[in-house]
Amino acid sequence: METKIIPVQAGVGAAYLVVAEDRFFLVDTGSPGKEKKILKAITSRGLKPESLSFIFLTHTHYDHAGSAAFLKEATGAKIIVQASEAGKLATGYSGTPDGTNPLFKGISYLGKRFKSPLNMYEPVNPDVVFEEKLDLKEYGINGYIIHTPGHTSGSSSLILRTKAIVGDTMFHWGKFIYPPFANDEATLIKSWEKLLNLQVDTYFPAHGKPLVKDKVVKVYEKMMKSRV
Repeated sequence: METKIIPVQAGVGAAYLVVAEDRFFLVDTGSPGKEKKILKAITSRGLKPESLSFIFLTHTHYDHAGSAAFLKEATGAKIIVQASEAGKLATGYSGTPDGTNPLFKGISYLGKRFKSPLNMYEPVNPDVVFEEKLDLKEYGINGYIIHTPGHTSGSSSLILRTKAIVGDTMFHWGKFIYPPFANDEATLIKSWEKLLNLQVDTYFPAHGKPLVKDKVVKVYEKMMKSRV
């Protein structure tokens, strides 16, 4: 059975419903209040919410983890997150990341100075916490999750053969492919290199349409030349 990676617009970004073999799971949960839309995406395809294999959060910003608590309760699915994100998920607040260009540095400054309730969501405890890599074989999925920090310290990506769901490690938001927000750019670049070195041909960001590898490589090469 062909793996289907289905974007579900859930606020400012997308969650992904992945139907693989005889299993299905979620990557991210969108902003607070988007749980009904995600549940509808599941049931409209003839799938039962209580059969959801797991919920993987690429990181714990409000637009990725905002509906996690509700969906965990509604489905009974376990939440998977990288260790650095676990405490943030349990408090329901992940903060505003740093900007990577003048415009978004300004937005970041304002976000940090004035703690916005928009960044908050219902806290929930994760069920599975990993450090560098998590094999998904025990869930019946031919894939794995790897730590790809930079946007946040615990940002991670899910790899399914030649496809990668990357959260905010990459963007496809207008002209932005390199993320406009990242707490550690040097580490982010290393994560890009890690992802580019995999046998992946398509990257699925939370913001924007899928990216083919050649396009990402061109942005990476241009970026590295500008840093010399």
